[in-house]
This record gives sequence, C-alpha cells and structure tokens, in this order.
Amino acid sequence: MVMVNAFRGLRYNPDKVDDFSAVVAPPYDVISPEEQDKLYDKSPLNVVRLELTKGFDDEKYTRASETFRNWTKDRVLIQDSEPCIYPYYQEFEDNGIRFTRKGFIAAVRLEDPSSKKILPHERTFPKYKLDRLKLTTACRANLSPVFAIYSDPDGTLQNSIEQKLSEKPIVHATGTDGVKNMLWRISDNGLISEIKSRMLNRNLLIADGHHRYETALEYRDIQRKKFGTNSGNAPYEYVLMYLCRGEDDGLVIKPTHRVVKNLGNLQTKEFIQKLEERFEVKKITFDAVPKLGSREFAVFTGDSSSVFKVSIKEPLPIVYDNLGVMLLHKLVFGEILEEEEAKILYTKSREELVSLVNTGEYKLGFILPPLSALDIFEVSMANEKMPHKTTYFYPKLLSGLVFHLLD
Repeated sequence: MVMVNAFRGLRYNPDKVDDFSAVVAPPYDVISPEEQDKLYDKSPLNVVRLELTKGFDDEKYTRASETFRNWTKDRVLIQDSEPCIYPYYQEFEDNGIRFTRKGFIAAVRLEDPSSKKILPHERTFPKYKLDRLKLTTACRANLSPVFAIYSDPDGTLQNSIEQKLSEKPIVHATGTDGVKNMLWRISDNGLISEIKSRMLNRNLLIADGHHRYETALEYRDIQRKKFGTNSGNAPYEYVLMYLCRGEDDGLVIKPTHRVVKNLGNLQTKEFIQKLEERFEVKKITFDAVPKLGSREFAVFTGDSSSVFKVSIKEPLPIVYDNLGVMLLHKLVFGEILEEEEAKILYTKSREELVSLVNTGEYKLGFILPPLSALDIFEVSMANEKMPHKTTYFYPKLLSGLVFHLLD
C-alpha cells in the first residue's frame, strides 16, 4: 500500500521573511558554482545555505546543521501546529504556451523497490547518495521533496484539493527561471482522509529525486538498526514528496540530449554506416527534428543539412526497448560505441547541442524525442530503469518551501 500522510511542516516564518523569492532555490543538483554564489548573496536566509553549503569535506554538513538549528531556534523557521498537506502550483510558459502544473506535498511512507509500489525509472550513483545521506544525517530532515507521479484520469483527487484552497497562498515566490510558485496549507481532516484512502492502491513513479529517495531508504534503515524498531510510524519511515497527476496538463516532460566527444576508431561517415546495419537512417532537415516519434532519435553531425533520423529496422521483442533513448543506449552505446569512452555530455538544449558539435569540441549529437508518463510507467513496472538523465521534468521544484523533520 502507498501511505500518504499529512505532516507538521517546518517552513519560513512570514514574520521574518518579507520576500519568499529571496530564500528559495532550485534543486541542489542543478545549481552551478556561479549560481550558488548569487543565491548566497541574495539573502542570508536563502535555503542554499542548507542544501548546498559552502565548505570543505564534511565541514559543509556541520555548517548546514548549525544553520538549520539556529534558524529553528531563532524562529526563522516555524513548525505548523497541526498536520497538513501543502498544495503546490507552478505557473510557467513553454514554447509560447502557458501552463499550470498542480500537485501537493505530503509525507509518503518509504517502500522498498521490491514492493513495486513506488517505482524509480533512472539509475543512480553512489557518490551523490553519500552526499545527500551526510546532509540528511546532519540536519535530521528532508530539505527538498522527491517528485512523484500518480494516475488519476478523472482528476477526482485534484478537484477535491482545489475545492479546499484558500484564495491566498501562504507562499508566493518567483524562481530564478521566472516560474511562479504558489504553496497553500490545508489541515482539513476530511480531505486528508480522502487523500489517504484514494492513494492506498495506487503506484507512484519517481519523476525526479531518485538520489533523495534512495538516501531516505538508507537513512531509514540506519535508524531502524539504531532504535531496534520497525513500527512504520516513525518520521524517518516517511519522505517528503510532491505528488502530481500523470494526466495533468502542466506535466511537461522534456528529453535530455547527448553529445559525444569520442567515436573510438570510427570516423563520422563510418559511424553512420554502422548505424545503417541495424537501423533505418534517413537524412532530414533540422526543422523536422521536433517531429521525432518516441521510437526514434536523430544524429547531428555538424551540418544542419545533414541530420539523420534513426529508427529500428526490426523492432525489439520487449515493447519499451524500442523507445528512442533505450535503442540509443542498448544498440548504439551498447554495440557500436563504448559508453564510457564516448565521454558523453548531457544537455537539455538542442541549441547547445548544435553549438558544441559545430565548434568541434564534440563529434556528434544525439537528439532524443520527449516521452510520456505512460512510457516511463511501462519501463518501471517491468522493474527496469532507463538510462541516466533520460527525462527532464520542467519546471524543477523549488527547495525551501517546506521541510520534513525526521526526529
């Protein structure tokens, strides 16, 4: 069962913070050193001082813990007096179209992967999990939410939540990307009971925050050994999670493209010839790239008139293996190129991909099509994982809206 609970969130005190835009930040893993400096300068209370603290080695975790405790002691951060769920909406523009992504933040009980109730879809890396584990241990809190998707075709649950929204959110903040973020707080027992009931038999798909989720599992296991209990009710048995409908009109899933620096002993022409052994390879114009299907990908060779659309000749027996990103990693990086030797760089921008190849710094660019939530669910339900950095859920969730204490 998926247990979704209200919780007593810890959040910025509006009596201490005049402008919430000054204290929130993007997720830690997309903050460059330059942006880290800007966020530090933006406010002495910016959440980056917790999420991505400056310092050497383990010093930064100690510093984050001290800052977190001091902010709590000084009532910069205050805890709600009763358990709540926190509806969180984001208004943004993409390709000239306005969207509002709607979801809510809650405490969700951790599930081991074997239960197949909360499903990952991307691979993780140990060094990033260790960093998040040290921070979680130091602060004894979830500082930013895992992003998960659930299916609700009729929007029944979302409609129930919207009926309880107050006119004015408790937080209104504009991120560095220009996205407008609004957070509400709801403590209505009837709604909380409805959420618990409706979510019990659903599956959740982790959209973003795989390292945070696996870190939460590890932290839970450490606490279980420490306290010798597995009641399922302790705060560390739960993780801070943002939940969004898979059918939500504002759920925008973008692809992450790849550029490669090394083709091994192949020249570009020879590489294309190798592709033609397994794939249908057709030359297209760059303007046709946005029309790629989910079972295709494109190769950019440095000439805008020489873009190649690639699709499999003989479909693979497992349906999801025919998705463009799966074909690329199984048959191109798996058979033609050595993935590690290729020195892959990931980019969300086709324009950046073109620039990197045109400068000669990289040999080829692989342009991938967008995926749907259903595509990702299919892979995850089969207990498979997609390649690292397959998807980019836009926009990113902000850090600093609400925290979940683990003790």
